Amino acid sequence: MSLILSIDTSTKVCSVALHSDGKLLAISELYTEKSHSGMLTTLCENVVRYAGFSLNDLDAFAVAKGPGSYTGLRIGVSTAKGFCFALDKPLIAVNTLEAMAYQLKDFYDETHLLCPMIDARRMEVYCQILDNQMNVISETEAKIIN
Repeated sequence: MSLILSIDTSTKVCSVALHSDGKLLAISELYTEKSHSGMLTTLCENVVRYAGFSLNDLDAFAVAKGPGSYTGLRIGVSTAKGFCFALDKPLIAVNTLEAMAYQLKDFYDETHLLCPMIDARRMEVYCQILDNQMNVISETEAKIIN
């Protein structure tokens, strides 16, 4: 059994999820802006405890590596690295846009492309284009919305 705690602070939503062999065991999301740094460790502890485990039981930590909010990413990555260092666990970095596309890939056939987007503010979005096999067609870039 591989027990992985996933952390995503790349957007306004602060999200923590616990997975065992790809199955979601518990999740907690906080929809309050500018609260990531104050609540993230509490969310991590609560999710793990809710599922009946302790942080020592985890096999690895996964963290969103972006694109996204620079401050949010720093909070998520530094928290995950701190846990990994203290508990001697591996860290898995996950591309935020590819994770979004992965959730939809089975709903479309090979004739469709996936284009996940994240608000980059100032009338811009971060986007990437992938096919339904998760092959990158267009690398991550910031696009201006007209």
